[in-house]
Formats: sequence, C-alpha cells, structure tokens
Amino acid sequence: MPAPRILVLGSTGGLGRALIRRLAPQHPLTALTRTDLDLERPEAISDQLSRHSFDILLNAAGLTSPDACEVQPEKAQLANVTGPQALAEHCHRRGARMIHFSTDYVFSGAPHDPWTEDDPTEPVNIYGRTKRDGELAVLKASPDALIARVSWLFGADKPSHPDQMIQRALQSDDLTAVEDKTSVPTSNADIAGWIHHLIHHPASGLLHLCNSGTATWHSWAETALQIAESLGVPVKTTRVRPIKLAELTQLKAPRPLQTIMSNQRLQALLGSEIRNWATALEDDLAAKFQPK
Repeated sequence: MPAPRILVLGSTGGLGRALIRRLAPQHPLTALTRTDLDLERPEAISDQLSRHSFDILLNAAGLTSPDACEVQPEKAQLANVTGPQALAEHCHRRGARMIHFSTDYVFSGAPHDPWTEDDPTEPVNIYGRTKRDGELAVLKASPDALIARVSWLFGADKPSHPDQMIQRALQSDDLTAVEDKTSVPTSNADIAGWIHHLIHHPASGLLHLCNSGTATWHSWAETALQIAESLGVPVKTTRVRPIKLAELTQLKAPRPLQTIMSNQRLQALLGSEIRNWATALEDDLAAKFQPK
C-alpha cells in the first residue's frame, strides 16, 4: 500500500513544524501556510483545497490566543469554527480523512478527575467556546474525522512557557508563575509521533493527545529551570515565586483552572504507556542546550 498523502495546515506553528518533521520522510506531504489557505476566508477554502492531492488533512491552524479570541470574536468564529467546518465538508466530499486539533480549554476548569473524552464541555472563554463549536461542526460535516485535543504545548520550534522562564532566569532571580492553574504539558514531538501511528489507525471522534502527569505553570517552570541548570545553563535561580491566576490582571480572557485530560484512550490505541511530560521536557531542553 502506498503511504497516504498528507496535507498540513498551520505549517509555521510549533505543532505544524513538528508534524512535518516527523511525517515528511515517510509520506508525500504538502505544507500550507495562512497565505496559502486562510481559515478566515471560508468561501475560498474548497477551491484552494481542490488544487492539492491528499488523503489526510491535518489541521493545526486556528486562532489560538485566548486573549486575541476574546477581543476579536468574529475572527475566532471564522478561524476556529466556520473555516474548519469548510475543511471538513470538503474532506467528506472527496473521501479524505481529517484530523483536527483542539484544546483542553473546551472544559470548564472546575475541580474534576482527569477529563475524559466523554465528559461534557463547558468552556469559560471565547477561545474555548469556538474550539468546542469547531469540534462539533467538524464532526457533523465529516463523521469519520478525528478531533485531537492537546494541552500546554512545548517543543523545538517556538518558545513556550519553559523557554520563556529559562530566558528570564538568565537575567533575574526574581521570577513568578501561577500555581493554581493545572493541566498536562505536552511535547509537540510526541504528538507528531502519536499522529504518525494514528494515521494508520481508523480512529475517529474525540481523542486526548497529551503526555502523562500533571503540572501547574509554577511546577512546569521550576522543573524547566532545574533541567536547564543540570545541563549547564547559567540560570540565576531554579526557584519561582508562586502567584495566583487572579493576580494576572492584564489577561483579557478568563482561563479554566483545571484542565487535566485523561490519555487512557490514546494509550489503548497505541498499545503502550505514554511518557511523563517532564521526561519529554528533558529531551527537548537537552536538544536545545547540550553541545552538538
């Protein structure tokens, strides 16, 4: 059987780049940027997709800043709902499979056991609501689509929370991070590996793609600093002063406090245990800071 042809949207983002790096060596792959296909212009999507040959569409595009979504709800609706719906409708017509990336922000953030794919969604901001509505629209248009929810991404291509904290620690020993917001940091590289497996598996519906373990922004930061120090990075401290989310008054969108997702369904599909986020972060930081 020939390898399925893959089309990646959101190819300049951290997740998109990780997907390309992992999949391109084994698959015919086309990578599109927002210039090539803009989800905020849904009327042009089908025509633009018809120019490309693909069997699987990976949609890692969208408006992902909660604050940007809060102040630009019309753009969020187009990028996260109407655009993905148009993608799914086109995929369904041509018999292509769609894998659409979503977020832990579809959940309310109330105290809860790890959220499963069967738990009700109750987002608290426009970002979460549009991503939830996008999930529903994609599955209605293409019932065989896979909705891959991810959380707290980090990786090689774009600075994330641990990278930012390390950079600050190179300049100062007075650092703060939120201690009352909890989820699962997840490696873009690991997600790309799981997707490589899942494109050969007929999984559909909702699926949580996250590493194992839990963290707060505070513990994620301190773990990153400790790893960096062990790699010889001259950070001024590995200690971070904990603060409450409510102290970040500059945020425009409310954030859910507890969005820990269960990865049990993913583990069953893979047939293997999923590694802890801290182990994945060690590999990520070692690749960045250890001499080649």
